[in-house]
Amino acid sequence: MSEEKKGGPKSTEGREVARWNATRHGMRSPAPVVPGIESTEDWERHLAGTLESLVPEGHLETVLAERVALLSWRLHRVTCYETESIALYQEKAEDDLARERRCEGHVLGTNHPDNVRAALEAAQANHRLLKRFPKMPDDRKLSAFDADLILLSVTEHTDAAEEEDPAEILERVPIPGVPDGLQDREDFGGWTAGAVRAGIKAVAEATGEDPEELLEYATAEAKRAIIGNEQAAERVARDLAVMSRERLLPDVKTLEKVARYEAHLSRLLYKAMHELEALQTRRSGGAAPLARLDVDGGFPSGE
Repeated sequence: MSEEKKGGPKSTEGREVARWNATRHGMRSPAPVVPGIESTEDWERHLAGTLESLVPEGHLETVLAERVALLSWRLHRVTCYETESIALYQEKAEDDLARERRCEGHVLGTNHPDNVRAALEAAQANHRLLKRFPKMPDDRKLSAFDADLILLSVTEHTDAAEEEDPAEILERVPIPGVPDGLQDREDFGGWTAGAVRAGIKAVAEATGEDPEELLEYATAEAKRAIIGNEQAAERVARDLAVMSRERLLPDVKTLEKVARYEAHLSRLLYKAMHELEALQTRRSGGAAPLARLDVDGGFPSGE
């Protein structure tokens, strides 16, 4: 019986990697792969593809071909670093915008863009609640938060609120069926639309106002608050759009570092390719100069 053939890589990709195992064994340990960021499999494919393209013969040509693979791999890493730096720079735009506003005394104050958007959402929710409230049946249950929001919004539009804190006015006005005191009212779980209407009526009687007019004023003011917050949010969006366009490149310090490193690796890459080319030319019987001048018009290395 014939001896069974030994197993080996079956795919084209696997055979290409295996083709160079003998010549590069021990030369690339450890592999130039950043754990968690780069893939060993990608490196193996890149190395095999580079060796297949350059077709080195003998130890020295293989060393130079592997160096070409390593340097081009590192150049690709520079590109990834630049891309990630830009992404991180973009992500910091909102924090940087808030910082600029603090330094410049911007009309919007020190509000972070997130807070501006949150204020708009809160204003929209307040207006929806006040607009729906007149149509609610008396037995409609309300949360203590919503009940307090409606009563406080109404009380803020009384004439008495110009001289006294609206919360203090609410605290001293008794509401039928509702505990006295702000803390007890915040914990009260029996709020209904009817109880809130009774509270609005009690506030109006205590301050000499019309309850329906107070609710109308509060609803109209909530609408105006939406408009103001929409303008603030639009201004934030415009500022962030401008800042994002200004950040299509990394910050100056990162850009200089990328340029220097990229120029350094490019010089080494071209040098390795030229040396390999010279070796292969001499091996094929051609004449290759022993000395070569490489001219690079890129950024200075700073070295």
